[in-house]
Amino acid sequence: MGITSTLYDEYYNKEIVSNKLETPFGEVTMIKSGQKIPFEYTTKKYCFRNGISADIFRLKIDTRNHKINDDFEIRIGNINEFEYYDSDENTVMQKFQNNKFCIAVIGFDSYYDFIADKFYGGYDFSFGVKETSYGIKYKIVREPSTFKNSFEYIIYTWIVFLPLSDEYDVVNMIDIELV
Repeated sequence: MGITSTLYDEYYNKEIVSNKLETPFGEVTMIKSGQKIPFEYTTKKYCFRNGISADIFRLKIDTRNHKINDDFEIRIGNINEFEYYDSDENTVMQKFQNNKFCIAVIGFDSYYDFIADKFYGGYDFSFGVKETSYGIKYKIVREPSTFKNSFEYIIYTWIVFLPLSDEYDVVNMIDIELV
């Protein structure tokens, strides 16, 4: 279990609207129903316990601006080899690494069963989440305007990348401190 409040809290930079975000693996893009769309994001610096510093990128989708059955793909460059790494009671983490960097895509886990059309865990949300080989996919499954609390209708996705090192396990470090 990590410090999930680290992902949610203390973003002081203004949210930026863009249709891409640069990483060492290529552009982060958001695809809605097959079309690249602009998205909101903000960043914050985070210093891991071993002194290594990295930016955490937080992408935001307000489902109230969309409709039931809209789906959203968060993609990074041409990566089609993301692997499930870990999850906790609120998040799910996908990871990919090459010979220089590791990148993690962390999504809010709504515990939605797409086959049963049912949420598990005691809460309903406007969206479901699914891990994919290219990143993370969300789908609006309930009418967003019926939800009152922002955590029920705002979708957050976090992206963190760090250089690989022989001195520490990058993936484990991200998992332990952030997920």
